[in-house]
Amino acid sequence: MLWQRQLPRRQERAAWQGFRRMAREEFAVSRVNLYEQVADQLEEWMISGSFAEETKLPSEQALADEFSVSRNVIREALKLLKERGLVDLRNGTGSYITKPKAEKLSDVIGRMIAMDQIEDKAVCEAWMILATAVCREAAGRVTQEQLLEMEKLLEKMNCGDYTEKEYWELDFAFFAEIAEAVGNPLLEILVRAMKHIFTGRAAKETLMLNTAGEAVLYYEKIVYALKAHDPVMAEAAVREYSVFYEKCEKYIARTDSR
Repeated sequence: MLWQRQLPRRQERAAWQGFRRMAREEFAVSRVNLYEQVADQLEEWMISGSFAEETKLPSEQALADEFSVSRNVIREALKLLKERGLVDLRNGTGSYITKPKAEKLSDVIGRMIAMDQIEDKAVCEAWMILATAVCREAAGRVTQEQLLEMEKLLEKMNCGDYTEKEYWELDFAFFAEIAEAVGNPLLEILVRAMKHIFTGRAAKETLMLNTAGEAVLYYEKIVYALKAHDPVMAEAAVREYSVFYEKCEKYIARTDSR
């Protein structure tokens, strides 16, 4: 059996037969961007839900036989799928299905921001709108266990014993925890994606590190509102934080312009 995954044998056989039908009947051979066509068909099949994450793909030769193309075409198709975050190519073991990470989404958004020359102020405003909505919704749904996790993160932020990168990780882990409390997986992905858009600027990271203690005070207000399960209070707490964050952004803008 070419596939290695945790599926019942009957389900496994049916999924493999479905893939073979797709490869032989639906795939239209064309010499224009052939590897892209193979990648598109494989992607369509991967996201159909027939196979779990970490499923091992057939060998390059087996895929080449199914699609009636060369191994080079399959190799290029797999590289493209890796760029899309759908395949993990492991030396010596083969190719495995994987889920795209939030970093992939942030890379795309980051390129759009750069190409469209979107100002930092607009990016910051978008983040605050998202954070406000997330905190408001979380107030009515957060559990005691999730509140405890948020408090643990705040304790780590209060200790002051961390690098700039570690602080930034704690900062967004806090908001990721709030997003998880909402129970909407897409919101959690968006929050995690925003983390990678905001990182990479030394001035900002240094500033946020120097003002970490002040930021935590605002985060504590957010947690207090979440504990009270008060959406209005939670929204007000985030708006207070946004005023502080806006001051940081103005300082960064002046620093970047020097």
